[in-house]
Amino acid sequence: MSTHATLESATPRLLFTAPWEPVVVRRGDALGLRAFADHLADAVAPGMSNRVNDGRWITILSWCLARSHEVFHATGARSVASRREQQRRYAWLRPLELMWVARTIALADNWGERSLAGRRRVRPWLQENEMQTDRFGMSTDQFRAYRQTGMYGGYRIAFRKWARMTLGGDGWTPGSGTTELARWLDGRLGPSRPPWPLNEADEHKDSPLLRRAPRLDLGDEHKWWLRHWIDFREPASKGQDERTLPRPRGEYEALPEREHIEAVAFAADAGGTRRRAVAGQVLKASAGDHAEVCEHLARAFTEVPAIRLLPFFTRLADAGVDAMNSIAAELHGERDRLLTDISQARSVRDAMDRLSQEADRWRQARIEDVPHVHTVARFAETVRAASTTDRVRVLLEYHELHGGGLRWFVVRDHRVEPRMRPRAGSARYRFRLWALCRLAVQSGVLRRMPRSILDDASAGGDGEDVDD
Repeated sequence: MSTHATLESATPRLLFTAPWEPVVVRRGDALGLRAFADHLADAVAPGMSNRVNDGRWITILSWCLARSHEVFHATGARSVASRREQQRRYAWLRPLELMWVARTIALADNWGERSLAGRRRVRPWLQENEMQTDRFGMSTDQFRAYRQTGMYGGYRIAFRKWARMTLGGDGWTPGSGTTELARWLDGRLGPSRPPWPLNEADEHKDSPLLRRAPRLDLGDEHKWWLRHWIDFREPASKGQDERTLPRPRGEYEALPEREHIEAVAFAADAGGTRRRAVAGQVLKASAGDHAEVCEHLARAFTEVPAIRLLPFFTRLADAGVDAMNSIAAELHGERDRLLTDISQARSVRDAMDRLSQEADRWRQARIEDVPHVHTVARFAETVRAASTTDRVRVLLEYHELHGGGLRWFVVRDHRVEPRMRPRAGSARYRFRLWALCRLAVQSGVLRRMPRSILDDASAGGDGEDVDD
């Protein structure tokens, strides 16, 4: 063996592998308690995230999955076992997601009130550039990232975890529930659907797949769909547009396809049964706000250790976020302020007193041994300092050391310096109750939306729409 070969073989190499879904640093995890909050949310609404909140997108994505699957099969592909095969499978799905975003912008006057991930690029591509730019107006990196930030990225957990959505929960191969929803939507698109009916790609005279399989380089699948679904911006059958488009975020009404949504979102399996039971208890609760809803759930589900901790955690976490917000209000956009000056403000003192009280309440409670509970105990112990100034200091140091996402403030030389402007309402720790109950209303499981959690629509952390 040559010296060159010996040196080359001895050179260390780093090989990176990554899951389909990367670790996302979420906004709003100011206190570093998101992992524990997610564990509680999994107990309350398993198989969901806050982004899974519109049953119509479940229907649309079912249609997209079924339509793209028949094209994927026409290429000769079958397996989705490897990462590369999944990439090729998703490449046929992504254009349909974005075409539905464009379709909604074209047909709905109030499209801005609907969840449309990617709209900041799709709108100018559609309305100003006349669809001339490539990749729906996105850069290569934005187009690639849409796999996580797009609509299917937000709803994929439902397609993997809910009954009958995909075969074996692979997230790609349509199951009977997905197929039923896809057929329902295909029948209501009327003349605006692709030229061939769903599931007739191999035999319909207008199907481009009847003549030849699509052979494109990876990355050009969107060009194929734009050539073959020409009428994607056209209205559906008369009076059917509002029965096909994503619903406005503030709308709480049963959907025409509610029976199909109920069959998958609230099925008789363990996850569906828990989701149905929790939604029913939220409506049943005589509660005025989110904290009182959590207290009711703790009483209703005494057999579930995580749910029993809901009221203790939510009051402690809300007190912590309120303290952070009071500090932000005192800064008033200034470059920095003395820590002692901020600590003397009445609003900050009151917020810190409440945080100390809730921390004492947590420590005195019968705390269950559940995953990540140590992070809450650490936080509660940290804010026990005697003086308000010390409490503010340790809170901000804790935020800088343990908080997730961008830092709001840092303490430097006894001065508080802002690092970003917190978005109102975005930092609350919530447990998917708003998303769950909205789906329950849309599927007919609940007769109305519980008023006690309406404010949670803008406070759910990962419930914020993800755009570019």
